[in-house]
Amino acid sequence: MANGARRESPADAPVATVSGPPVVDFTSAATATLEHLHRHVGMDTWAIARRDGDDYVVLSALDGGEVGLADGSVLAWADTFCASSVAGDAPRFSNRVDEVAAWAHAREATGFPWISYLSVPLRAPDGRVLGSLCAGARETQPDPGLLLGEVELAASLLGTLLAYEVRLQAEARRAEHAEATADHDALTGLGNRRAWDAALALEEARARRLGTTASVLVLDLDALKETNDTQGHEAGDELLVRTARALRDLLRPEDLVVRLGGDEFAALLPDVDAGAVADLVARLRAGLRVDQVRASLGVATRRAAEGLHTAWHAADSAMYADKAARAGTAELATGSAALDLTSPGPGRVVGGAATGPHAPTVPERIEHLLDAVRRQLGMDAAVLVHLEGDAWRLQYTATGPGVRDPRGFACPREESYCQRLLDGHLDSVIPDARAHPATASLGLTEALDIGAYLAAPVHLRDGSLYGTLCAISSRPQPDLRQRDAGVLEVLAEAMSDLLTQEEARNGRRRRVLARLDQLHRDGGPRPVFQPVVDMRTLRPVGVEALSRFPEGEPAAWFGQAADVGAGVQLELAALTAALREAPEAGFLALNVSPEVASSPALARLLQGRRLDAIVLEITEHEQVEDYATLLRHLDPLRRDGVRIAVDDAGAGFASMRHVLALDPEFVKLDMSLVQGIDRDGTRQALTASLATFAQRTGATLIAEGIETQAELDCVLGLGVLHGQGFHLGRPRAAGGG
Repeated sequence: MANGARRESPADAPVATVSGPPVVDFTSAATATLEHLHRHVGMDTWAIARRDGDDYVVLSALDGGEVGLADGSVLAWADTFCASSVAGDAPRFSNRVDEVAAWAHAREATGFPWISYLSVPLRAPDGRVLGSLCAGARETQPDPGLLLGEVELAASLLGTLLAYEVRLQAEARRAEHAEATADHDALTGLGNRRAWDAALALEEARARRLGTTASVLVLDLDALKETNDTQGHEAGDELLVRTARALRDLLRPEDLVVRLGGDEFAALLPDVDAGAVADLVARLRAGLRVDQVRASLGVATRRAAEGLHTAWHAADSAMYADKAARAGTAELATGSAALDLTSPGPGRVVGGAATGPHAPTVPERIEHLLDAVRRQLGMDAAVLVHLEGDAWRLQYTATGPGVRDPRGFACPREESYCQRLLDGHLDSVIPDARAHPATASLGLTEALDIGAYLAAPVHLRDGSLYGTLCAISSRPQPDLRQRDAGVLEVLAEAMSDLLTQEEARNGRRRRVLARLDQLHRDGGPRPVFQPVVDMRTLRPVGVEALSRFPEGEPAAWFGQAADVGAGVQLELAALTAALREAPEAGFLALNVSPEVASSPALARLLQGRRLDAIVLEITEHEQVEDYATLLRHLDPLRRDGVRIAVDDAGAGFASMRHVLALDPEFVKLDMSLVQGIDRDGTRQALTASLATFAQRTGATLIAEGIETQAELDCVLGLGVLHGQGFHLGRPRAAGGG
């Protein structure tokens, strides 16, 4: 018997007794089971594995045969012994591996020296094959019938446990997604980029532990800019909200949908393998067309050897390929056409999507109030109708279960209930709209299936009319009284402050977006380049790209753009201009936020460039909470030659944490440390310590803000060899202007 293992008889085999660490989950159960089988059954090497597309992923291994199998090992599925056994081309057990023709390829591909081999499927209670329990030995194994019986029992127990834990993980995933919405996008209510990074990390850890698969979807709207330009940003916001709602409706509850920023959305699709991707994309395209959303899609499935972040980049590339392929088609060409919002969309139930424990936004608070009054009055729907020019539009809604959501429905002003109410031609309480002479013949009664109606006007705090608050039912409500309209009047008063705040916020947002639109029409931010100088020779070794705007400080432009969800787009526009106009002058340093640094957009932007001439200066406009994710995205670029710089060193603890976490090639001394350093011993001592730190870590230290010869001489004497500042060269356009 291999390794001195003893085969016990069925009477004395302690099948139910497993020694070792306590069994608390599938991972510990797998480890304990393999040890038990190794002791009591024999065989040299044992493994529990799952198929993940074209990969064979080892969840747990006991490699007594020392063939190189370990937890997390990944083999090509087609190269494995199990592939032939699952296909039915090879037996479950054989003492003559070299005589089984179907295993010939596996013997050559793996190099495993097996004389005996067995493979037993792990099945869920419903019969699904979840993986396999397999073993190989360098010697012949006696009594295969007894051997298989005990192994099949262990496989059955492990299959049940694995299925149970996968189901528990699905429930945990839903809870994580609900919690992740705390990091939410204020406009759409979806998760934001921080929620996305956290979900990818959790799902990747789960996939490595349980051998599960997942796919990533990236969606980019085709016509958001045209909609903003031709119909205004309110219409663009409506398109974004409609897209978010459509994705939530079309995908499963366990799928996490986020808005990455601007017009880009993404979805994490657990347990969706490569075979299901084509059907998923077809179903999404059909559903989005129904919701009048025109978008480019890309989907990629996780490969065990590469992980979810690689799948995300692949999905992003696939989305851009889809956009390019459709660029000349009628579908994309009509993307800027006016959207038809004059008919109600498909029915949805308010509150159907999970919301996390974040502070509710103004729209959420309004809809919660609407739902409360709807239930209080026993009506099918409560709606807040906004007066927009010559039309009334149903802007906020709350509907009962199974009731069609009329959000977005618009009606000409002269044909509406609301206008007749305000003109004094309609009562605020209509118990039977089909019997009332003023409403029975109105097209709106039939279009919205109005059987009963209550309403109250809504004003902002300055006294201006915002719209009306209405409650409607598809059935007549003969018991409605004026006191019921009084409930709406109280709610209308409560909503006044909320709506005033929201209108002010929307006004600020419109003004910022209008400034950004004008900036882009004028050519975008203008790049200038400031030299970085070797202070020993006064020769430039590179330049830093900076952005200039028509007025005001660059930080204010970037900050305001980030506040309205357009920060990434402005930053990418600035990077594009800098790369286009950069002079040939050593390295080019680009200021990049952590959000852009950890997105596929940066890699796309740098394609075709000499990456060993690029320095990414990671800014800290927002706190970096997940350095591991940031480093994962930077690693491929760094392997291809990109170098990293950290700004503002010496300005505080946060900047030094940045240095320690990113291990940069360049460290830039903050100008507050450099200016006046020739007259300040404390500044000199701190700079000297940073110079020693840089020397020991191999980083190049750059002093920023040098404005006098005395400052230059001082920092050079302290061991800082490179500098930047007005004394060494002012920022200039590439042509010297």
